[in-house]
Amino acid sequence: MSNVASIFSQFLKSSNLENTKLLLMVSGGVDSVVLLDVALKALSSDQLAVFHLDHNARLNSGKDLNFVQNLCSKNNIKFYSEKLDTQPLINVEASWREERKRLSQKAADDFGATKILTAHHATDLTETMIFRLTKGAGPNGLSPFDISTKPFWNMAKQTLLKYAQEHQLEWQEDATNLNTKFERNLIRAEVLPALRKITPNLETVFVRESETFAQLQDFLSQQLNFSCQTELKQKSITLKKFLDLHPALQHEFLRAVALKTPSQAELEDCLKWLHNEPQGNSVKKLGGTLLGVKTNHLYW
Repeated sequence: MSNVASIFSQFLKSSNLENTKLLLMVSGGVDSVVLLDVALKALSSDQLAVFHLDHNARLNSGKDLNFVQNLCSKNNIKFYSEKLDTQPLINVEASWREERKRLSQKAADDFGATKILTAHHATDLTETMIFRLTKGAGPNGLSPFDISTKPFWNMAKQTLLKYAQEHQLEWQEDATNLNTKFERNLIRAEVLPALRKITPNLETVFVRESETFAQLQDFLSQQLNFSCQTELKQKSITLKKFLDLHPALQHEFLRAVALKTPSQAELEDCLKWLHNEPQGNSVKKLGGTLLGVKTNHLYW
């Protein structure tokens, strides 16, 4: 058994997924084709279903859909697909992620899948960490993504490509992956090759660092819960107690009360406001949450 197939089998065993139904996200690219191939080696076809989303972002995107559908037909796997009717004008990649999540969950519910698996790998993780660093991210933003759905999360893309070549798999190349108007593609095309000249084993280093950040995030969460459990439940804390917290816990506190992860700039602006000891009825918005100060209390 190849290393990739062995790792996938170990993932199924450790996650107690060997006797369940799974939905695989398959775009038709090399990563997802490898995911489908190793899944077929480890599980029966009736345990598997595939979901494909046509983003409708290029003229020949239908070729990918047909390719994936043919793969499923050949292997007797239930196939689900959706096509986006319109293109978002802003936050394109974030909008696509939300639609993939929503539509794939709909397919998973129909199939009765226990889990939705994706082919995200360590090179994706490295790109994500670099991207988030450029926007400002705390330890949580630099921790691994949800590894319970990503059997290849600590494996470099090159390993998957080698597997596909050795097993003579066919896949579709997405030309939009070369379009550097998307920031992630720019990181992939220009930043990663430059960094590999400094650190050839880049993915190994970033995987290890992401685990370190996850441990740090866990520690901060524990400390915050220990120090401010009552205040977080009551949605109110005295301004003095907040300002007496360690700066790292002040950041963590604000991230905890925000509805959406705030940028570093938002956090710094909010902290500057609070450290200037604002007077009553002063308000500030942070990550979709409205913060206010009244009678020397911070509330939200």
